[in-house]
Amino acid sequence: MTMRRPTGDCLKRLRGEGVSVWLDGLSRELLTSGELAKLAAERPLAGLTTAGHDIIDDLTGPAYRAQLDDFTERGSPPQEAARRLLAFDARGGCDVFLRSYRASSGRTGLVSIEPAPVPDRALAAEARAAWWAVDRPNLLLKLPPTEESLGAVSELVAEGVGVDVTPVFSVDRYEQVQDALFTGLERARRRGLRLGAVHTAVSLPIAPVDAAADARLTDAGVPPGRPPMGRTALAHARLVYHAYERGLGGDRWRALAAAGAHPPRLVWTATEARGPAGPDTRYADGLVAWGVTSSMSRRTLDAVSRRALLSGDTLSGRHVSARLDLAALAEFGVGFARLAGDLERSWLAGRRAVWDELCERVAKLLSVPEF
Repeated sequence: MTMRRPTGDCLKRLRGEGVSVWLDGLSRELLTSGELAKLAAERPLAGLTTAGHDIIDDLTGPAYRAQLDDFTERGSPPQEAARRLLAFDARGGCDVFLRSYRASSGRTGLVSIEPAPVPDRALAAEARAAWWAVDRPNLLLKLPPTEESLGAVSELVAEGVGVDVTPVFSVDRYEQVQDALFTGLERARRRGLRLGAVHTAVSLPIAPVDAAADARLTDAGVPPGRPPMGRTALAHARLVYHAYERGLGGDRWRALAAAGAHPPRLVWTATEARGPAGPDTRYADGLVAWGVTSSMSRRTLDAVSRRALLSGDTLSGRHVSARLDLAALAEFGVGFARLAGDLERSWLAGRRAVWDELCERVAKLLSVPEF
């Protein structure tokens, strides 16, 4: 299919293709300056995703000073202070999108945040505490997709807590997550909850998949730009999208939809494309289908707005060629299942490291002992 030349604001055209666009990244300065509200008004933004690392570099700025001074006066432990800082920012982000959320009956206006990473046994309690602290109906809490955590995911969904399960790096893991979300929604229905008020998402990091696969292909001697270089992330996403379609075509989902449930959102994250594999908008171009969500950094938003090369639906019916692209990895000794497992472990370890760094920085700013 021939690519269209960019005309006008490609973000609006992307929305016309059925793709919701979320901003990736939040800071106190973005909130207090009014820049987030301005972006939400000027760009077709349908939501926001954020992580703990978004505020680390801004902690020494004036936007956080008053709150940190209050924590110092009260003798707040660093970890509790870090939780409160994140909750304050998350509440502000939710408020910016609350009007959109209400006007769309929950179809847009969601804000996804990372609660503090904790052991699996404490996951549900930590998530409930974050949910209550932010106290906004358009909140989603990022939870890990490991087999040990999926029971807590179902439990929280059954209570009406919004969840965003991430990171997902394989079709098998996606199907496990989808089952856990459906189970939670079924329990919520039995408890008499209004399913239209229960929001769920599954997020797939995109660029890290290509980066990891291409690094292993390089080690195997594959020249830059030669297939399957640069094809792994889109192939994986297309296979997950096929599993998503199968799930929504099944009897379990039809029963939940009839009871008013929203489909679990399929969210592409880490979509900033770099390197020689193609244009810097290639993930936005290649992950288009009705009902999916693409989160973008400010840099990617600007690039997509100016020069995305959109060609309609680039996900539906692509699962056969996607399987061939992943199978091609094995010809060079790269196993995708192992790659996916390594990425999941690395991503979750990175999340823990970011939280530890945030708490260390807060401790220094509070001038109190580290807990």
